[in-house]
Amino acid sequence: MNKAECLLLKSTIAQLFFAGFLVLAVFAIHSGAVLAAESEGKEVLEPGKVGHLEALVEKMIQERSIAKLGIELYGFVDLSYTQNFKNPFTKVNQNRIFDDDSNSFRVQLAQIVLEKEAKTGGPLADAAGFRIKLNFGEDAEFTGGSFSGDDVDFQEVYAQFIAPIGNGIDLRIGRMNTLIGYEVIESPYNLNFSRSWLFGFGQPFTTTGLRAAYNFSEKVSLAVGVINDFRGSISDNNNSKGVESALSMKPTDWLGLTAYGYYTGNSLNVGSHDGLLLGGGIIDIQALESTEIVLEAYYANQVNGRGNGQNTRWDGFAGYVIHDFTEQWGIRFRGEIFEDAHGGISCFGTNEKGGKPGSCAGGIGMPTTGPGANGQTLWETTYTLQYKPVPSLITRLEFRYDKSDEKTFLKGTKAVDNQETLAVQVIYLF
Repeated sequence: MNKAECLLLKSTIAQLFFAGFLVLAVFAIHSGAVLAAESEGKEVLEPGKVGHLEALVEKMIQERSIAKLGIELYGFVDLSYTQNFKNPFTKVNQNRIFDDDSNSFRVQLAQIVLEKEAKTGGPLADAAGFRIKLNFGEDAEFTGGSFSGDDVDFQEVYAQFIAPIGNGIDLRIGRMNTLIGYEVIESPYNLNFSRSWLFGFGQPFTTTGLRAAYNFSEKVSLAVGVINDFRGSISDNNNSKGVESALSMKPTDWLGLTAYGYYTGNSLNVGSHDGLLLGGGIIDIQALESTEIVLEAYYANQVNGRGNGQNTRWDGFAGYVIHDFTEQWGIRFRGEIFEDAHGGISCFGTNEKGGKPGSCAGGIGMPTTGPGANGQTLWETTYTLQYKPVPSLITRLEFRYDKSDEKTFLKGTKAVDNQETLAVQVIYLF
């Protein structure tokens, strides 16, 4: 099978997944309408009657059948334009993740979520739930943690049950957003348009496995998961399993603390069984009523990270300041330093137009000898102005300056040590 046939097959499979997703949603809606009508002694419309679909939709809206089943359908669309003032000849922003297209409009992500959240305090049936989160767009090619080339990805697919033990043990099995880190895949839930290197280079996006979470009180909670792979990819590259955890504490109304960690016997190298350890934390301070400060740092080490017997280490620190002038207007600032000490975690993308996250001026991988053999250290500052004309519409104007101690950026065709970008983002939530 040649490359074109493979891409066609992947596209067909993605379309079938989407069709099945819609069929599931319609089935849930239809079943809810029928059950609601029967339980209340109302007439159930039979298929084939004139105006059946229109009447069914109207009845669903009037009686809120989905709400009765506890099923929600929601999502967002995310669009952007990014200008790189260095005008790289590759049309790719170097050392970026989801904003790697330079001087170009981009369909970042369209996300659809079908969810029934498990709840306690009611019938046992309410303690069971599920979530299906489906992504479309250029970001979806990388939301699985590796560049798949597909613009469709099931970011989260899991079943949930809250065991009636103590305050309730929240059990989930499937693919879920990771417990590690402050930033997430979904742009509406981040402070800035572009992503930090702490998020994009050094931590998983999603993980697949079994997770248990428990709230000891309103101030202390713990989540622990047994998972397949650090990168979160659907496929598992060896027999080892990893463990991720997050301990969250809120000692006061203005202070939140989270300590997270990850350990696995497997490796970023396919088929290897070398250990990987990551540990870090987040401090969230509500300094004033309209001003918040967030600090995050972590350290990671991978045994035999480059496959030549040499360990790799990466670590970083990011600070955020959030200030809202009104419910509509606000500013967000991020300052960050990220160290890829041995060149094992950055420069993993290619310089091809169309979205290759993590690309560098020198191509894939840091050199093993000469300049850059010991990796790179990156600094960035990001300034974002946010305006929400209505609650469902988020607009952002962002300026970002990046710098490296190696020449991993491009100015035209020349390798340089910095880049500046200006981006406009529009998000609609539904």
